Amino acid sequence: MMRKPPASQMSLTELLGLSKLTPASYLEAARQIQAGALDGLKALRVALLATFTADPLQPYLVVESAVRGLLVKPYLAPFNQVEQQVFDRASGLYAFRPDVIAIATRLEEIAPRLLERFLALSSQEIEEELDRIEGRVQRLLEGLRQSSLAPVLVFNYAAPAWLVAGVGDASLACSQLSVVQRVNDRLATSCTQFNNVAVFDYARLVGEYGLRRWSDPKLWYLARIPFGAEAQRDVGRALARHLRATCFPPCKCLVLDVDHTLWGGVLAEDGLQGIALGEDYPGNVFKEFQRRVLSLRDRGILLAIASKNNEAEVLEALQHHRDSLLKPEHFAAMQIHWQDKAVSLRAIASALNISTDALAFFDDSPVERAWVRSQMPEVTVIDVPESPLGFVQALEGSGAFDQLFLSPEDRQRAQWYHGDQARKRLQTAHPSLETFLEELEMTVTIGEVSGDTLPRVAQLVAKTNQFNLTTRRHTAAHLESMLDAGAVGLWIRVRDRFGDHGLVGVTMAVSQGTDQWTIDTFLLSCRVIGRRIETALLSALANAVRIRGGKTLVGEYLPTPKNAPAEAFYPIHGFEPLETSGRRWVWDFAAKGTIPMPSLVQVESTAEVVAT
Repeated sequence: MMRKPPASQMSLTELLGLSKLTPASYLEAARQIQAGALDGLKALRVALLATFTADPLQPYLVVESAVRGLLVKPYLAPFNQVEQQVFDRASGLYAFRPDVIAIATRLEEIAPRLLERFLALSSQEIEEELDRIEGRVQRLLEGLRQSSLAPVLVFNYAAPAWLVAGVGDASLACSQLSVVQRVNDRLATSCTQFNNVAVFDYARLVGEYGLRRWSDPKLWYLARIPFGAEAQRDVGRALARHLRATCFPPCKCLVLDVDHTLWGGVLAEDGLQGIALGEDYPGNVFKEFQRRVLSLRDRGILLAIASKNNEAEVLEALQHHRDSLLKPEHFAAMQIHWQDKAVSLRAIASALNISTDALAFFDDSPVERAWVRSQMPEVTVIDVPESPLGFVQALEGSGAFDQLFLSPEDRQRAQWYHGDQARKRLQTAHPSLETFLEELEMTVTIGEVSGDTLPRVAQLVAKTNQFNLTTRRHTAAHLESMLDAGAVGLWIRVRDRFGDHGLVGVTMAVSQGTDQWTIDTFLLSCRVIGRRIETALLSALANAVRIRGGKTLVGEYLPTPKNAPAEAFYPIHGFEPLETSGRRWVWDFAAKGTIPMPSLVQVESTAEVVAT
């Protein structure tokens, strides 16, 4: 699954009439996009169910999605027909067969008493309204899941533009604003109860733009359109960003320049005390940018440096400048020398054992950005404004790190790479692989894929490339349907003396009949390749298949440009070839018995069928 949307022959700037972002230019651009003016876009059918008139969103959604590599074909359900579309199996929604479904409702339509007569409601009546709204959302999601496995985006609720208690609302023991927030909190909780259902934060979007400026009264009273022209564009843009996150995995690593990026000035010329970094302008602008970068690391994004500079001076600045929030230990890789940035980026990807399309590049120099774009088009090059005042917005607005669901494994990624440094030192000290693995003191936990692990499993399936035997990109919904049909799905977690790697491996096997099973998916994170973890997972899968009555287990290897490390996996483990191509291999339980667990791995299984 590629991270960066493919390039197109005709630019969107040309389609939009040299950046004249008017409603008319969006309409014309959308028409041309849907007529095929842009090549290489990923087709996506998107259904929008709304309690208001949503038709004006269409051109903005189409164009802003194309900017992000998507060719959106929208289905706009009839006005205020949400329940009718969801619960009627013969509705236009299901005939459309959407890839993504968005549900957009407003409190004005579904709970008008909370907005118009709030002060007339008792505490009990308020609670009843909250229960009713929550129940409605849950019923809609249950109805959708009975007929569609598509990802779902659910709009939350904006605060009212006018509070019934006026300036006194904030002093109420139960304020109108707090009740709207409670509605949103309960909505978010409801969404977590369903696989692949996420909140579309409409409330924040409205707040960022401004409640009083959001709507155009004339559009509302004439056509039940709840947002003005500029707001329509913002909704389309935000929806497109969410759609991109459903189709493309986020970048794993942010690669940063230092001079004029992490601080103002040139370190080699201005010296440690001369660079702009501190509590006063302009140094406080760069310090704020460092705060934002550090928060990305807390989210699990790896940080790296690619700088044309003297390494010792950069390390001294990071370590000893009193206002540098970023320290050397925060960076998973550094390339500080005088070679070009493309060389540095390739070296960073190699050091981190990730593909170059997992890199996002942030450099103040337009020359460096242009060079990287020309040499490495797969890298996400962030458009950096001339003024550092726009750095944070450029980083956030790039969408390079967008993901709808954030797992514990995501948040721990930076710490894992820090632990890898210790593991590499241990491996260097022990030339024998067996001794090194013994010293690691590895423990694995193996369990069956279920609702609580499905989001992380789907994430791994979507992005793992190097040790992935088939690279089949199943969505969470598809994986769930496979399990419902009787497939065996297992995950594996790994920890060692240096820390917990989290859930790092997945396998799925499907029955081809009573006796024969086929391994549809087998993958492992690159962080733990070569530590016998793959053998432990294969052994557990084989045992689970045998318990279910399987007589043979067929493994497939489908080669790609990136999964060569997995090519010899089945022959190494004693599978026999089924054909001369080397793509299909078989294990016969009657002839070979079970696949033994590796002796240097301690197994703690949470699945009875695995432990039997």
